[in-house]
Amino acid sequence: MSAEAVAGTLLRLGFWLPLALCTYLAFTPSPPEPVFRISDIVLHGFAFTYLTFALGLAHRESRWWQMGAWMLAYGLFIEVVQSFEPERSAELKDLAVDCVGIALGLLGFALAGERVRSAAVDITRALAR
Repeated sequence: MSAEAVAGTLLRLGFWLPLALCTYLAFTPSPPEPVFRISDIVLHGFAFTYLTFALGLAHRESRWWQMGAWMLAYGLFIEVVQSFEPERSAELKDLAVDCVGIALGLLGFALAGERVRSAAVDITRALAR
């Protein structure tokens, strides 16, 4: 398997595994107590920034607007599901912060995405030697 294929697989895992974890935490009626006390707003912003950036790395054939639309749909999906959970609630504020995170993730990907992908391939190639 080529270094590019291995790096691509690792980059896809770097998106899909955190997405699965975020989804689990979003749908759990009472999520586990955090190790650090961090604002819910900061967590939403960071999660959506990272996930949007990682989505671009994992699926480089996607256009920026497709990545943004996919992540926005994911954020809406979370809020709709949480509206049916008695111990959780849907909040427009969360969705607004998700949008800021998506925008930051898209900006970061536009500025550094190809360099990060290229570095991942280079590291994979070096480790394969």
